[in-house]
Amino acid sequence: MGWLTLTSAGCSYLHRAPKPAPPTQQQIMAYAEQQAALRKDASLLPQEACDQLAAATPGIEELRTNHGSLESRQWTLITNGFAPRWAFVRAQGAGPDGWAPKPGIAKLDFQPPLEPALTAGSSHFLAYAPVESNSPEDSQKLATVREVFGAAQGGFTWRGRKYSYTLTSELPCFPQQQ
Repeated sequence: MGWLTLTSAGCSYLHRAPKPAPPTQQQIMAYAEQQAALRKDASLLPQEACDQLAAATPGIEELRTNHGSLESRQWTLITNGFAPRWAFVRAQGAGPDGWAPKPGIAKLDFQPPLEPALTAGSSHFLAYAPVESNSPEDSQKLATVREVFGAAQGGFTWRGRKYSYTLTSELPCFPQQQ
């Protein structure tokens, strides 16, 4: 009788629950809006999190659709002897406002896809970091994304590396350079 009980327990232990379904675009956008609302309340984003962001800034791309095509511009934190500020990085061939077409973004295999989350006339910031760390800096960036921007909403692959990402409607902690 004891053997039968152990065997039954072993079978249930080996049975694994199915993986949860990936989030829908509506869930991702609701989460992004919720995270932005939480960040507006300074008491919910402590100074330590902003210091962490300044020390280990993850990749940040602002995305928008423009006449049916996807455009982006990269953002970084800069210091001018004072407090950090967000500034866009103008890529070669980009306009003065930093926006440039991203026709090859489909090759990055975003899961879930980004396009349904982007509505015409608005933009969203994509915070991303490598999932597997090749250095302490990679680990810090991934921790910063989780701490400051919230849990990963999806992933993509770039140059053979897997990244996780979170979408948000605004940049936290620091003002944007004008």
